[in-house]
Amino acid sequence: MIARGETVVPAPPDEVWSLVSDPAQLPPIVGTGLLGDRDPDVFLSEIHRQAADNPIIHLATLARQGKPLPLGQYGASSVTLRAPSDLTSYDEVVICNDTYVPVTPYDAIFAAMADQPVDFWGLTRTERVAPHVQSFFVAFRPWVIGSATFRRFWTGLDPLSTRRQVIMQHEVGLSGGLHCAGFRSGSYFRETDSDRRLARRRVRWWAAHRPGLTRTRAGLDTFRDRAREPWNPSAALADRALDGGRLPYVKLDTLRFDPYGLGADKLLTYCEELLPDAFAGVREFMEDTAVFYPPRPTEKLRPTPPALVPLRRQVEYRRVL
Repeated sequence: MIARGETVVPAPPDEVWSLVSDPAQLPPIVGTGLLGDRDPDVFLSEIHRQAADNPIIHLATLARQGKPLPLGQYGASSVTLRAPSDLTSYDEVVICNDTYVPVTPYDAIFAAMADQPVDFWGLTRTERVAPHVQSFFVAFRPWVIGSATFRRFWTGLDPLSTRRQVIMQHEVGLSGGLHCAGFRSGSYFRETDSDRRLARRRVRWWAAHRPGLTRTRAGLDTFRDRAREPWNPSAALADRALDGGRLPYVKLDTLRFDPYGLGADKLLTYCEELLPDAFAGVREFMEDTAVFYPPRPTEKLRPTPPALVPLRRQVEYRRVL
């Protein structure tokens, strides 16, 4: 049977008709809709209008079934809790995301930072672009939350379309605005002289593999400039997480993209061996979500020049530090 307007018409005996519609749509102003008051013989309960691996399908199906939506990131969408109206009543307010694997208990981190003379802090700081707290985890003291600078940043926040724009305007911009207002920042991870020497060697290795180098005087100048750049500790010192959790996390992007070409596949294996509880299921999660994280063309590295192959052992990620 198929409904046309307000009339139910029987299908010929040698034909099967189907009715495709959206049961979530509002009924027409006049009449009862295509199905009228009849129940369908077959009903599709799952959404099939998107690609099968689109995380929105999972969220929409849960919502349709009346089930709670788990907090987290789903591709470009996220499910979060609505914040209370007065955040200044808390000792600290933390903004974080799920782009890293924590390897140090949060109680230990907060205890270590409790008496530090800072106004806001993160797990790590970096000098890249400009000094800033890396934004995947930032804790703010209440006087920062109540400041006009903090409110102005969030009320003026615009959605951006590229990763670089987000880093420049949101991540670097937040720390920069607070620094200009006189607020002090800090980080849980403290680099040693040994850390800095290793990070510098790894930045030089990275510089030798980045695209755009030519065998000219200009190419040599480009290499020297890149070799002197500040490092991102999430990549340059990722294996410090294996040193008793001194670096209290491992970024998933480091494992996915190996941005400095230091052997992220080995790093993941070392983490699974030395930190089995923290990394239980991480490899499977990365495989399941790989479709949402395609390679970044602008960050593709060149093959290792033959002359540098013997130096790899001096810079690659290590199991024992």
